[in-house]
Amino acid sequence: ELIIKIEKILRRKAKETRLKDLNLGFFHSTIFHLLIVVVIQLIVIYSIPSTIRIRIVKSKAPIPVFLQNETRVEQKVTIGSLGKDSLKHSPDTSKDLFARFEIDTSNIIQKYEENTLNVSILFPINWFFFDNKVKDIVDGIIFIPGENSDYNPQLSVLIQVVQDKSLFNRAYFDSSFKFNDMEFFVGKPQTVYQQVTQTIYIKTKIYKADFQIKCTSPNESEFRKFQPVFFAMVKSFTAG
Repeated sequence: ELIIKIEKILRRKAKETRLKDLNLGFFHSTIFHLLIVVVIQLIVIYSIPSTIRIRIVKSKAPIPVFLQNETRVEQKVTIGSLGKDSLKHSPDTSKDLFARFEIDTSNIIQKYEENTLNVSILFPINWFFFDNKVKDIVDGIIFIPGENSDYNPQLSVLIQVVQDKSLFNRAYFDSSFKFNDMEFFVGKPQTVYQQVTQTIYIKTKIYKADFQIKCTSPNESEFRKFQPVFFAMVKSFTAG
Protein backbone atom coordinates (compact mmCIF):
# COMPACT_ATOMS: atom_id res chain seq x y z
CA GLU A 1 0.00 0.00 0.00
CA LEU A 2 2.85 2.33 0.81
CA ILE A 3 4.54 1.43 -2.41
CA ILE A 4 1.33 2.21 -4.34
CA LYS A 5 1.08 5.64 -2.68
CA ILE A 6 4.70 6.41 -3.51
CA GLU A 7 4.06 5.39 -7.14
CA LYS A 8 1.06 7.69 -7.34
CA ILE A 9 3.08 10.57 -5.92
CA LEU A 10 5.91 9.94 -8.40
CA ARG A 11 3.47 9.77 -11.33
CA ARG A 12 1.79 13.01 -10.24
CA LYS A 13 5.16 14.71 -9.93
CA ALA A 14 6.19 13.43 -13.32
CA LYS A 15 2.93 14.68 -14.85
CA GLU A 16 3.37 18.10 -13.31
CA THR A 17 6.92 18.23 -14.58
CA ARG A 18 5.80 17.35 -18.11
CA LEU A 19 3.09 20.03 -17.98
CA LYS A 20 5.62 22.63 -16.83
CA ASP A 21 8.03 21.59 -19.59
CA LEU A 22 5.22 21.70 -22.15
CA ASN A 23 4.12 25.19 -21.03
CA LEU A 24 7.71 26.44 -21.04
CA GLY A 25 8.27 25.01 -24.52
CA PHE A 26 5.10 26.65 -25.79
CA PHE A 27 6.19 29.98 -24.28
CA HIS A 28 9.66 29.74 -25.84
CA SER A 29 8.16 28.75 -29.18
CA THR A 30 5.80 31.74 -29.11
CA ILE A 31 8.63 34.15 -28.28
CA PHE A 32 10.80 32.65 -31.01
CA HIS A 33 8.10 32.99 -33.66
CA LEU A 34 7.37 36.56 -32.61
CA LEU A 35 11.04 37.39 -32.96
CA ILE A 36 11.08 35.84 -36.43
CA VAL A 37 8.04 37.93 -37.46
CA VAL A 38 9.69 41.12 -36.17
CA VAL A 39 12.95 40.35 -37.96
CA ILE A 40 11.11 39.64 -41.23
CA GLN A 41 9.22 42.92 -40.96
CA LEU A 42 12.41 44.86 -40.34
CA ILE A 43 14.06 43.21 -43.35
CA VAL A 44 11.07 44.08 -45.55
CA ILE A 45 10.94 47.68 -44.35
CA TYR A 46 14.63 48.37 -44.92
CA SER A 47 14.94 46.44 -48.18
CA ILE A 48 12.07 48.20 -50.06
CA PRO A 49 12.73 51.80 -51.15
CA SER A 50 10.54 54.36 -49.48
CA THR A 51 7.79 56.00 -51.50
CA ILE A 52 8.43 59.61 -52.52
CA ARG A 53 5.48 61.93 -52.83
CA ILE A 54 5.69 64.38 -55.73
CA ARG A 55 3.66 67.57 -55.57
CA ILE A 56 2.84 69.15 -58.92
CA VAL A 57 2.51 72.91 -58.82
CA LYS A 58 0.90 74.60 -61.78
CA SER A 59 2.49 77.88 -62.80
CA LYS A 60 0.41 80.40 -64.68
CA ALA A 61 2.72 82.99 -66.19
CA PRO A 62 1.26 86.13 -67.76
CA ILE A 63 1.20 86.24 -71.54
CA PRO A 64 3.23 89.04 -73.16
CA VAL A 65 1.12 91.84 -74.53
CA PHE A 66 2.21 91.30 -78.12
CA LEU A 67 1.00 87.65 -77.97
CA GLN A 68 -2.49 88.54 -76.76
CA ASN A 69 -5.34 87.68 -79.14
CA GLU A 70 -7.61 90.62 -79.79
CA THR A 71 -10.86 90.85 -81.76
CA ARG A 72 -10.44 92.97 -84.86
CA VAL A 73 -13.45 94.74 -86.36
CA GLU A 74 -13.83 97.27 -89.15
CA GLN A 75 -10.17 96.97 -90.16
CA LYS A 76 -8.82 99.42 -92.70
CA VAL A 77 -5.31 99.07 -94.09
CA THR A 78 -3.48 101.94 -95.74
CA ILE A 79 -0.40 101.13 -97.81
CA GLY A 80 1.88 103.98 -98.64
CA SER A 81 5.25 105.56 -99.20
CA LEU A 82 5.89 109.23 -98.93
CA GLY A 83 6.78 111.42 -101.88
CA LYS A 84 9.55 113.98 -102.08
CA ASP A 85 7.28 116.73 -100.72
CA SER A 86 6.71 114.65 -97.57
CA LEU A 87 10.38 113.92 -96.90
CA LYS A 88 11.57 115.55 -93.72
CA HIS A 89 15.28 115.45 -93.08
CA SER A 90 16.52 114.84 -89.58
CA PRO A 91 18.72 117.70 -88.35
CA ASP A 92 21.26 115.24 -86.98
CA THR A 93 22.78 113.08 -89.74
CA SER A 94 25.52 111.45 -87.69
CA LYS A 95 25.61 108.51 -85.30
CA ASP A 96 24.56 109.37 -81.78
CA LEU A 97 23.46 107.74 -78.53
CA PHE A 98 19.88 107.32 -77.35
CA ALA A 99 20.10 106.42 -73.66
CA ARG A 100 22.95 103.88 -73.91
CA PHE A 101 22.07 102.69 -77.42
CA GLU A 102 23.86 103.78 -80.57
CA ILE A 103 21.57 105.34 -83.15
CA ASP A 104 21.96 106.26 -86.82
CA THR A 105 19.63 109.00 -88.07
CA SER A 106 21.31 109.50 -91.46
CA ASN A 107 18.60 107.75 -93.54
CA ILE A 108 15.40 108.12 -91.51
CA ILE A 109 14.16 111.07 -93.54
CA GLN A 110 10.53 110.04 -94.07
CA LYS A 111 7.91 110.82 -91.45
CA TYR A 112 4.73 108.90 -90.70
CA GLU A 113 1.95 110.89 -89.00
CA GLU A 114 -1.48 109.77 -87.77
CA ASN A 115 -3.98 112.05 -86.03
CA THR A 116 -6.36 109.78 -84.06
CA LEU A 117 -3.70 109.13 -81.41
CA ASN A 118 -1.30 111.82 -82.67
CA VAL A 119 1.31 109.21 -83.54
CA SER A 120 4.39 110.16 -85.54
CA ILE A 121 7.69 108.45 -86.30
CA LEU A 122 10.57 108.81 -88.74
CA PHE A 123 11.45 105.83 -90.94
CA PRO A 124 14.12 105.04 -93.56
CA ILE A 125 14.04 106.23 -97.14
CA ASN A 126 12.78 103.66 -99.69
CA TRP A 127 10.60 101.97 -97.07
CA PHE A 128 6.81 101.47 -97.16
CA PHE A 129 4.24 101.42 -94.40
CA PHE A 130 0.98 99.48 -93.86
CA ASP A 131 -1.44 101.41 -91.68
CA ASN A 132 -4.15 99.30 -90.01
CA LYS A 133 -7.11 101.02 -88.37
CA VAL A 134 -10.04 99.76 -86.27
CA LYS A 135 -13.11 101.99 -86.00
CA ASP A 136 -11.07 104.74 -87.67
CA ILE A 137 -8.47 104.64 -84.90
CA VAL A 138 -4.95 103.47 -85.65
CA ASP A 139 -4.39 99.90 -84.43
CA GLY A 140 -0.99 99.04 -85.86
CA ILE A 141 1.61 100.22 -88.34
CA ILE A 142 4.25 98.07 -90.00
CA PHE A 143 7.26 99.42 -91.89
CA ILE A 144 9.16 97.28 -94.44
CA PRO A 145 12.01 97.96 -96.90
CA GLY A 146 11.17 98.68 -100.54
CA GLU A 147 13.01 97.20 -103.51
CA ASN A 148 15.49 100.11 -103.59
CA SER A 149 16.33 99.82 -99.88
CA ASP A 150 19.73 98.76 -98.59
CA TYR A 151 18.12 96.35 -96.13
CA ASN A 152 16.85 92.79 -96.39
CA PRO A 153 13.17 92.80 -97.51
CA GLN A 154 12.33 90.38 -94.67
CA LEU A 155 13.21 93.06 -92.13
CA SER A 156 10.26 94.85 -90.50
CA VAL A 157 9.35 97.30 -87.75
CA LEU A 158 5.89 96.92 -86.19
CA ILE A 159 4.18 99.53 -84.02
CA GLN A 160 1.32 97.99 -82.08
CA VAL A 161 -1.26 99.97 -80.15
CA VAL A 162 -1.85 98.48 -76.68
CA GLN A 163 -5.27 99.67 -75.53
CA ASP A 164 -5.31 97.61 -72.34
CA LYS A 165 -2.46 99.12 -70.34
CA SER A 166 -2.94 96.64 -67.46
CA LEU A 167 -1.43 93.85 -69.61
CA PHE A 168 2.05 95.36 -69.32
CA ASN A 169 4.54 93.09 -67.53
CA ARG A 170 7.83 94.68 -66.45
CA ALA A 171 9.49 91.25 -66.13
CA TYR A 172 9.69 90.86 -69.92
CA PHE A 173 12.01 93.86 -70.30
CA ASP A 174 15.66 94.28 -69.42
CA SER A 175 16.08 98.03 -68.94
CA SER A 176 14.10 101.26 -68.94
CA PHE A 177 14.54 105.01 -69.28
CA LYS A 178 12.45 108.15 -69.73
CA PHE A 179 12.43 110.39 -72.78
CA ASN A 180 10.02 113.02 -74.15
CA ASP A 181 7.64 112.56 -71.22
CA MET A 182 7.34 108.82 -72.00
CA GLU A 183 8.87 105.73 -70.36
CA PHE A 184 10.67 103.20 -72.57
CA PHE A 185 11.14 99.54 -71.57
CA VAL A 186 13.71 97.67 -73.67
CA GLY A 187 13.68 93.90 -74.12
CA LYS A 188 16.75 91.85 -74.94
CA PRO A 189 17.12 90.63 -78.53
CA GLN A 190 15.62 87.14 -78.90
CA THR A 191 16.80 84.59 -81.49
CA VAL A 192 14.50 81.79 -82.72
CA TYR A 193 15.57 79.72 -85.74
CA GLN A 194 18.05 82.47 -86.74
CA GLN A 195 15.30 85.12 -86.75
CA VAL A 196 16.09 87.95 -84.32
CA THR A 197 13.47 90.13 -82.65
CA GLN A 198 13.65 93.00 -80.19
CA THR A 199 10.67 94.67 -78.52
CA ILE A 200 10.37 98.07 -76.86
CA TYR A 201 7.32 98.96 -74.78
CA ILE A 202 6.42 102.64 -74.49
CA LYS A 203 4.28 103.84 -71.60
CA THR A 204 2.52 107.10 -72.36
CA LYS A 205 0.44 109.51 -70.33
CA ILE A 206 -2.36 109.56 -72.86
CA TYR A 207 -5.53 107.82 -71.67
CA LYS A 208 -6.21 105.70 -74.73
CA ALA A 209 -3.15 103.50 -75.20
CA ASP A 210 0.46 102.48 -74.75
CA PHE A 211 2.62 101.26 -77.65
CA GLN A 212 5.03 98.49 -78.55
CA ILE A 213 7.66 98.80 -81.26
CA LYS A 214 9.06 95.49 -82.44
CA CYS A 215 11.95 94.92 -84.83
CA THR A 216 12.09 91.57 -86.68
CA SER A 217 15.19 90.58 -88.63
CA PRO A 218 15.83 87.41 -90.68
CA ASN A 219 19.30 86.92 -89.17
CA GLU A 220 21.83 88.24 -86.66
CA SER A 221 24.02 90.19 -89.11
CA GLU A 222 21.07 92.09 -90.59
CA PHE A 223 19.80 92.85 -87.10
CA ARG A 224 23.15 94.29 -85.98
CA LYS A 225 23.30 96.36 -89.15
CA PHE A 226 19.81 97.77 -88.63
CA GLN A 227 19.72 98.12 -84.83
CA PRO A 228 21.15 101.71 -84.72
CA VAL A 229 18.46 102.75 -87.25
CA PHE A 230 15.79 100.93 -85.22
CA PHE A 231 16.67 102.87 -82.08
CA ALA A 232 16.77 106.10 -84.09
CA MET A 233 13.19 105.35 -85.17
CA VAL A 234 12.23 104.69 -81.54
CA LYS A 235 13.78 107.99 -80.47
CA SER A 236 11.72 109.85 -83.09
CA PHE A 237 8.45 108.26 -81.94
CA THR A 238 5.81 110.55 -80.42
CA ALA A 239 2.19 109.95 -79.37
CA GLY A 240 -0.55 111.87 -77.63
